[in-house]
Amino acid sequence: MKYFFLDGKFIKENEAKIKVNDLGLLRGYGVFDYLRTYNRIPFHLDDHLTRFFKSAKRINLKVPLTKREIEKIISQLIKKNKRAKELSFRIVLTGGETFDGKTSKKPSLFIITGKPHPYPKSVFEKGIKICTLIYHRQLPEIKSLNYILAIANWERVLRKGAQEILYVFGNQVFECSTSNFFIVKNGVLYTPRENILEGITEEITINLAKRAGFIVKKKNLFLRETLYSDEAFITATDKEIMPVVKIDNFKIGNGKVGKITKELMKVFKEYVVKNK
Repeated sequence: MKYFFLDGKFIKENEAKIKVNDLGLLRGYGVFDYLRTYNRIPFHLDDHLTRFFKSAKRINLKVPLTKREIEKIISQLIKKNKRAKELSFRIVLTGGETFDGKTSKKPSLFIITGKPHPYPKSVFEKGIKICTLIYHRQLPEIKSLNYILAIANWERVLRKGAQEILYVFGNQVFECSTSNFFIVKNGVLYTPRENILEGITEEITINLAKRAGFIVKKKNLFLRETLYSDEAFITATDKEIMPVVKIDNFKIGNGKVGKITKELMKVFKEYVVKNK
């Protein structure tokens, strides 16, 4: 039995309930963040909480607890979920219960525990395909509850044998539905510089790449240069660094996982081991 945290109480998974008139449900008014453990230690917890508080402030939601209090709750959840080898945490803040559909007296904070679902080894050895979608997220700088277009298109993505969606608007490439996006051209790494959610894993990857001697540039990326890049990969908490070898029907580079991507995957794994 998994244990969650909901509005000040630790509860069992089957006891977790939210009000049907919660603004998060009725209006999609809310934010969240997602993190995981390695060796049962939260990975970059402070960075995730900093982003969580930043997202909440951007839409005028007040987090009812301090960062330190949430850290303690995460620690207690790790102890309560003692049977899990590793854990994931989805920290969610909604507008809370409403009676007029627009306002509420207090927000609702809950933390859902789960377990990371590792991808097959073949995904990292052979790379993945991603599909483009003409879309630009509203308030892309925050991690909001709005994933409508991604979910609505997910069955199409799976039918095409793809594992992610790449948002493209006005021929400009932004981010993936749950990941940040990178390309490699002539040995230089490029990633979109604006109108995206700044990822924790993205920032770790940039720092590791620079330490390894690579040049990393944030710039506006366009679809044509992306399709003709030498390598591509995505980054996310649940994916770490994942190689991309195909976008729609276009093969990236030679259609195989690139040399630089392989090196970064190795460096990232080493970083995780050192920071357990």
